[in-house]
Amino acid sequence: MDEKKVTDELAEREFASYCENNSLDYDEAGMNAEDLKGFLSIKKRFIKACKQGRVEVDGRNIIYTNSDFSPQGFSGEKVTIQRPGGLAFSGMDGLRDTQNIQRLHAFCSAMTGKEIKYFTKLDIQDWQFYSGIASLFLAD
Repeated sequence: MDEKKVTDELAEREFASYCENNSLDYDEAGMNAEDLKGFLSIKKRFIKACKQGRVEVDGRNIIYTNSDFSPQGFSGEKVTIQRPGGLAFSGMDGLRDTQNIQRLHAFCSAMTGKEIKYFTKLDIQDWQFYSGIASLFLAD
């Protein structure tokens, strides 16, 4: 079992801070059942990684440390997830491949500066974190 590095309360505050700093809606009371289900999944993943000491909120950015489940050369790597700009949204529409995952890879690529193929090599735990953060921005 992972050693707890951050308290539940601090992890909750970090999530709220990240949302506030990026003008992301995190008021659960105003969400419909479907949106709430997806949101709570992302929030839970964020808080779990934060409690493990793998998330650092740096203003509008997140410095995320890939888990030990990702392969050598990827596990333990710190990656800055930046607030997406036009390039990230262009990546969603500019690709010829119409598959949603490929488009999401492109979005995450634009947010982090990592190549698209980078995200195909990560363990699902790490991929779900990146895609969840991207989804927070795509939900609006």
